[in-house]
Amino acid sequence: MATQQYVNIGFTRKTHGVKGELKCSIEEAYEEIVEKKGRVFLDIRGRKVPYFVESIRGAGEPIVKFEEVTNREQALLLQTRDIFLLESDLPRGFQVEEEESLKYAYVKGFHLIDQTVGDLGVIADVVEMPQQELAVLHYLGREIMIPLNEHFVVSIDAESKKVTTDLPEGLLDM
Repeated sequence: MATQQYVNIGFTRKTHGVKGELKCSIEEAYEEIVEKKGRVFLDIRGRKVPYFVESIRGAGEPIVKFEEVTNREQALLLQTRDIFLLESDLPRGFQVEEEESLKYAYVKGFHLIDQTVGDLGVIADVVEMPQQELAVLHYLGREIMIPLNEHFVVSIDAESKKVTTDLPEGLLDM
């Protein structure tokens, strides 16, 4: 039996309202496919679990309502989860046009581990600022940005999805 291949298309962000909706970050190229297929897979403890889309509204960061997720408490359990489609769900010959890519864009979804502090969490996004790229993650209940550059990044292990850093003292303090 062939192993299913998945394509990471984004991630859930945070709950929206009290009816079980989630704000999501889905790559624009895949939004129409999600609407047509009506099914995505969320990474739950390393397993790809199917979720059926009841509705999608909004652009940019759409608000998604999954079937059988009926309240905020259920939606809270699905926050900051990677969203996948089956490779076989993509139209034949489907290609995502590569934009001017960021050097570190591929580390989105990796764990950021500091040599002193330890695991800081999962990189939710990589953004570009005028001087450098920054990893966006949630740490101790707040959103933080960590510079991604040769001064701080010690190593990147793509296989285990880990970015090891040596951050200067005080960078995480606020």
